[in-house]
Amino acid sequence: MRLPPAISSLCFLVAGLLAGSPADAAIEIIMPGRPAVTIADVYQRDAVAFVAIDEVLAALGLNGAWDSVEHLYRITTPQGVAIISPGSDYLRIGERAVKVEHRPRFIDGKLRVAEPFLAEQLLPVLDLPGQVNNLDPPAPPPPESPLDQLFSLLLLQRPKAALDSQWVVAIDPGHGGQDAGALGKDGTTEQAVNLAVARQLQKMLKMRRGAPVVMTRDADYAVSLTQRLENVTQGQADVLLSLHTQAVFSPLAQGVMLFVAPETALPIADPSVGTVPATEPGSNASRQLAEALRSAFVAAGFQVAPVQERPLLPLGQGNLPRVLVEMGYLSNDLELGRLQDPVRHQLLAQALFNGLETFQKIYQNLQEPEDEADQPAAQQ
Repeated sequence: MRLPPAISSLCFLVAGLLAGSPADAAIEIIMPGRPAVTIADVYQRDAVAFVAIDEVLAALGLNGAWDSVEHLYRITTPQGVAIISPGSDYLRIGERAVKVEHRPRFIDGKLRVAEPFLAEQLLPVLDLPGQVNNLDPPAPPPPESPLDQLFSLLLLQRPKAALDSQWVVAIDPGHGGQDAGALGKDGTTEQAVNLAVARQLQKMLKMRRGAPVVMTRDADYAVSLTQRLENVTQGQADVLLSLHTQAVFSPLAQGVMLFVAPETALPIADPSVGTVPATEPGSNASRQLAEALRSAFVAAGFQVAPVQERPLLPLGQGNLPRVLVEMGYLSNDLELGRLQDPVRHQLLAQALFNGLETFQKIYQNLQEPEDEADQPAAQQ
């Protein structure tokens, strides 16, 4: 059900005010031989509690400091220096790297870490015999059935009746707003690079083809996954490109990567469109799209890895041809410089445009047999 615009705007305003204020919660840290410390400055993000790392370290009897040049936080521990960063999914200490489910975030001017990170990664990695308690955990969300989860990311291509109209490309610039995504050591944000390339591609599509373009966001703001993909899930596009850049601990990693959702023979039930087999033409067409894009990147001189299957959001399920494009590494000094350059943005957009042009011919060929079967027999 769609709310009237005035009510919808009021709801977003209230939600924004609530999201910008500390939650009525508290985190307790207990260390052997030390008084328990309660941290009341707690923020909730996606039902996860975040607390300032400086307050956490004070409770643990440790020290740390933010490096504004390399854009990371160093923690001094008896085992050595531990490193965390808003641009990384890992806690690193020496040669060891531990996957972090919730990245650190800057919230209200402070670098904050998630409660699960403290209990499940930081204390065990540092071999600290402490205990972390959430004194007011958020209520669990109502259970969601597998069908609900499926519908929430059922990405549908436009109905066949619309195939004769202009071809519509949906562009999803990853992240946005407080969700900066990966970070370069000079503070370059993934969300800014993603948006810059998306705008270049949008301009090319409109100027050279006069084609409609669906942008899941067109400025630096945060949107939920549901909001981001609302038009796409409603069958308003013929193809989806999700644009990202990445950062890893190795400064040598470089190049473009292309991901598609794993193929599956399981049908997807949707009351509005009937049963849509995920491989007709969704995942097969997605693979064709990815290969067309890869060829275009190679022809433009980019280093490109083979296409990979990965169950990544927002690829979801459905019959919409869709590819997630990782356009380069902010953790590589050479690529970081390039990804800041508007000329590079233009080159990336041009390669994406060329790949889309190639794929459209393939896409039309995929549709022709079924379209012809729907046509009445020619009269003798």
